[in-house]
Amino acid sequence: MEIRISTNMYDIGELYKLNSYLDAYAQVGVEVFPLFHSEKYEEELKNILPRLKSRPIAFHGPYYGAEHSAEKGSIEYKRTMKMAEKTLEYCKLLKAGHFVFHHNNCVVLKGKKEKMIETSCKNFRELEEMFHPFNITVVVENAGVMDRGNMLLDMEEFIELCKKEKYKVLIDIGHANANGWDLNYVINELKDSIVAYHLHNNDGVHDSHCRIHDGTIDFSSFIREAKKLTPNANWIIEYSREISDDEEGIKKDIEELIEIREKN
Repeated sequence: MEIRISTNMYDIGELYKLNSYLDAYAQVGVEVFPLFHSEKYEEELKNILPRLKSRPIAFHGPYYGAEHSAEKGSIEYKRTMKMAEKTLEYCKLLKAGHFVFHHNNCVVLKGKKEKMIETSCKNFRELEEMFHPFNITVVVENAGVMDRGNMLLDMEEFIELCKKEKYKVLIDIGHANANGWDLNYVINELKDSIVAYHLHNNDGVHDSHCRIHDGTIDFSSFIREAKKLTPNANWIIEYSREISDDEEGIKKDIEELIEIREKN
């Protein structure tokens, strides 16, 4: 089990801020949240590559401008796959362990749900085939929140689909909380498939990506359950850009997780 920090909290031009955590914690890895929708991003990523090569690395799938429920051949599909191919280049270079997949990012319109699920499942298999030769696992995240209108799968539907498709799974505990899911139930149902968690907190409605104790999730209770049932799953701190300047607070959270990990 590894502790990683997501670069989700950094905007274009801010990736250098990650160095503070790389300097402080030799044992902490990174989940890169790629911003290939911007032409400026790749050079920024290249600049930090020497620091990343010695760390456990994973990649989130492209998010901005990406849509995996888009029909093959569509403009949205082509744009998404182009960014995924670019991400794969760096996944190979850094020997990434996983690539995070969202079935959708867009709003779920009435009457479109079943088709979106069907299409995104097909697109998942295409990505899985693309990443598999390089031993990179494509993991499915419980993406989307009701408050934003983009929750494609409710709790039971997500569990059922993951079991049916035999997905490897990343549980985002903040998304689960904002959607009113029973987090312990989800972990119990999918424990044999869970490879990682995105760790953040919120008020139970908004996907605000706050610090681990700043919200309605009983984080201490969750982490005990997760450690017991999924001891090998990685913990990935995924905070928002609004949190990124709280370096002292983020380091406090990292140190808490390191301490919890070391306890039997």
